[in-house]
Amino acid sequence: MNVKKLFILCGEAFSGKSTLAKQIAERYQAKIVGRDAIYFATEEILALENTPEKADENLWNNLWPLVIQGVKNQLLDGHSAVVDDNCLFLRQRDDLRSAAKEVDTESILIYLDVPTSLLRERKAKNKLLRTRHDVPSAWLMEDSQIFERPTQGENPVIYTPSDTFNSLTKELERNF
Repeated sequence: MNVKKLFILCGEAFSGKSTLAKQIAERYQAKIVGRDAIYFATEEILALENTPEKADENLWNNLWPLVIQGVKNQLLDGHSAVVDDNCLFLRQRDDLRSAAKEVDTESILIYLDVPTSLLRERKAKNKLLRTRHDVPSAWLMEDSQIFERPTQGENPVIYTPSDTFNSLTKELERNF
């Protein structure tokens, strides 16, 4: 798999997207693009810790065009890219596929299919260990309800907690 690719990660908070994004980036020399990275790069400059929750949600949603542009820029520069974002909506995934198509790049959708009980367990563990930023519980519940899970028509590679990174790379290299 030497040709540049766009890896689109899709899954709820605490599904393991960031961990998988780092592994994919290392394995395929890809650049990671996502709202988390943009948000935290501007956190201090914009004093985001003082942002009311509703304004914070609006800011989060308004970062999406920056993700699309970042993906295009990385692909135009000849890099593969990994989108480390929840991509809850079909239209978001379509935006990314269109961006890849515009620059003649193949896209691969990887759906992290993690049971809700495990997501909650990981969130609780994170509250204690603070290994990553927290997500308000209300957002998790809402995301679960509005999540447009990928269908077979999107041809997702489904990655579950019982899968290994090795098995994923084998499937990617066999099929893409």
